[in-house]
Formats: sequence, C-alpha cells, structure tokens
Amino acid sequence: MKFINREKELKQLQEYLELSRKQLIVVAVSGLRRVGKTTLVKEFIKSRKAIYFFVYESKTSIELLREFSEELRKHRIITKLETINSWTTFFEILFERCKNYVIIFDEFQNFYSVDKSLFSVMQRNCDEQKTVPMNIIILGSLIGLFKKIFEDKKQPLYGRISAKIKLNPFTLKHSIETLKHLEYNNFENILKIYSLFGGFPKYYASLEQFNLINRDYFDIIEYLFIQENAPLENEVADILKQEFGRRSPLFYSILHSIATGKTKLSEIAGNIHMKESSITRHLSELEEKFGLVKSIRPMGTKKNTRYYISHPLIRFWFKFVYDKFSVYKLSGTSQIMGFIKADFNAFFGKRFEEICMEFMIKLNTENRLPFKIDYISNWWGSARVRGIRQEIEIDLVALNQKSNQILFTECKWKDNVDVEKILKGLKEKSGFVDWHKGKRKEYFCIIAKTFKKKIDEKNVLLLDLKDINQAT
Repeated sequence: MKFINREKELKQLQEYLELSRKQLIVVAVSGLRRVGKTTLVKEFIKSRKAIYFFVYESKTSIELLREFSEELRKHRIITKLETINSWTTFFEILFERCKNYVIIFDEFQNFYSVDKSLFSVMQRNCDEQKTVPMNIIILGSLIGLFKKIFEDKKQPLYGRISAKIKLNPFTLKHSIETLKHLEYNNFENILKIYSLFGGFPKYYASLEQFNLINRDYFDIIEYLFIQENAPLENEVADILKQEFGRRSPLFYSILHSIATGKTKLSEIAGNIHMKESSITRHLSELEEKFGLVKSIRPMGTKKNTRYYISHPLIRFWFKFVYDKFSVYKLSGTSQIMGFIKADFNAFFGKRFEEICMEFMIKLNTENRLPFKIDYISNWWGSARVRGIRQEIEIDLVALNQKSNQILFTECKWKDNVDVEKILKGLKEKSGFVDWHKGKRKEYFCIIAKTFKKKIDEKNVLLLDLKDINQAT
C-alpha cells in the first residue's frame, strides 16, 4: 500500500538525525498498535545506514542476543566468529562500532518481560556515551508500559530520552485519501469503513492484502473479524490482553458498558454492580494511561461527565462481538452478522457525529466556517420543557470565546432531511445553552446525507456528503 501522510513526523525524525551527527540522540516513538510506527520508521530509514531490532516478548534474553548478533553480522558490524553473550557487550559494540547509524528497537517495552536488566545497561551507556554520534529510535505500542519505562522516576531510563514523537491515527482526510488510493469510489461505503477502522492504516492495508477492495463494509466485517478463522478474529482481544495483563476482567466490563450505551459514571457502575468510587481510578487509567477512553463534559461545568471509547474498532468489538461468543460458537456467523446489520446504523450514527466534528475542524483550518473556532464539543444538559424535565442534547457546539460567537450543529445520517423542521428544533435547543446568552452571535449548521430542499437563510450553514467528499 502506498505510504500516505506522516510528513511532519518524517521531518522531525530527519531533524533528530541531523542532531545525532554530533551527539547521541534517543527518540521514543509511541502510539497504539496498528497506528503505523514501524511503517513510519521503515520509510524513514530507506537509503540510510540503519539496523533494525525487533524485541519478541516470547523469546528469551539469550535468543534475542543471538538474533541481534546475526543482525549485526549481516551489517558486518561483528565478524562470523565473534559472539555476544551479554547485553553489556551488545551495547558496548553498538556504541563503539555503529557510530552514524540509525538503530531501531521495535516493541522495546517487551524487554520488560524478557530481561529488565537491559534498562540499567542502556542507562549506563546513554549516560557515558552522550557524545557518540548515534541515533537510537525506540518504538513502543503498549502505552501504559511504555510510559512506565520512560516516565516513572523509579525506572532506570527515566530522563534518558532526547525527544518523543506520539504517532496519532490518521485524520479523516488521510483515511479517505487511503481508501480512494485503494480505489474505493462509493463515498458512503468509505465513511462506514472509516467508522470501523478509524485512522489505523494497518487495517486499510488488510483490505489490499486480502483482496477486499471495493467490497461492501458488511462483507469486510464478516471476512476480517467474524467468519471462522477470520484473519483479525482475535485482533482486539490480543491488543487488550497485552495492555491489561491480569487486570483484564474489570477493564473489559467497563469498556463493554460504555460500548453498549452506559456513558455516565453511575450507569457504568450500576451495570457492573460496583460502587462509583471503585471504578473511577480504572476509568482514569483507561483514559490517561492506555488512551482507550475519553471523558467529555459540557462546556462550563465540571459535572455531568460522559465516557466514550476512543478506538473505533475496540468500540465495535465490545458492542457487537464481546458478549456473543456463545452465539458465535453455537450458530456460526449468520446470527452474529444479523446482530451487526440490525444495529449498525445506531453505531454509525454516533460515529457520524465524530466524523462531522473532524470535518468541521478541517473546515476551520481552511477558514471556511462563519468564524474561527477555538472550541468544539458535544453538549447536553437537563432542562424543563413545557413543564417536563428532559435531557437536551446538541450534537456539536463550536465557539470563538473572544468574539462571543457560537455555532450549533445537528448531524443527521439521513436522506432528504427537512431543513426547516430540524432547524426549528436546533434553535429551540440552543436556547438552553447558557454561554453568554443574550450577548453572543449565533450560527446554525445542519450536516446530512442529502436535503429535501436547501434554504438560503442568514447565519445558517447546510452541508451534505458531497461537501464532505469535496473537502476531504
């Protein structure tokens, strides 16, 4: 698959390489699994002097030393007769003979289970060999463990990183660009595939690998995840098992609750029959340590928090697969695919809101909104409407906090949307948002698949799938 995007990260790596001509530069590249860390670095080291080491968790320290020695022989760093029997010797050779090389350690955090003594050996060499012209790039996928190794003051490698690059998933724009490069031409199908894969390029590569180009998204789901012996059948389970270890059960229960619509703390706690105080730390870890959950609060308040799974494929798996293993084993793929097809629109509806938010951010960078926004989020609250207490929700609210301008947006994954009806409801709901009420300038936006009839009204923006496609 064609290498797409990552110009910023490649530029950063090049800058660090230039700095390493006169000194040791150690760069940590972190990110969730399947986000493209290895692909990025392999693209970067093309036509450069580089040595790549992959740290297998399943291998012993001796086996890794033997494998790494073979890699050094291949590059003629050591002779055929030389042997390396310790990590001390390995790093001594690395720093003595690999000057002006790029050295890559992939899945570096696996040393934690293979041989933790390596961290102290590496620390000593980093401290003693600061003037050696060498560029070491360390890649890590297990976010929690990777952070512990380099950010915990008790760990030997704390403070030994020269620079950090956090590799984020592709944006909507680059994900769509990838699918179009793979010759997908139905834009609705493109958005639905993106709703499943998000910005993780590895999953798009699997479309090419398994000859799924231009197949319907349900066919893709069944082939990759649901059919017997599906290529990615254990993808999510494997990722989470490695992240969570023995603490999996409670994290799984929390993620399943969120995926099935229990987004408030009280709802999550009630669903798994625990006290709220017993799961707040775990929610915090899922967000801050593992990067799998995001908490959102309506603007202007620290209360009323809701939680969402930020990784689309993990959200999909917990909603449709996690609690249906018995159905899968008993009835095969047809029944579980029936569940998915029956409820996929509800899943996609929420993802469409997130797609619309990315779209709005893209328009904002191009100055194509009525004003420059500096905040955008969902909004919800409780209010008395016609004598009845109700939950009020607005899909997106965007602000310019200096100029007191506000944009209310409704996202509708529907054809032939009645603009006047939706606009009337949106304006009514906007009245319950207290932010600078009476002093603000208001704008309204509706994003839909198609409209029954567009209207030309001041301060109203109407956008459809064609607009999203053209803008991305």
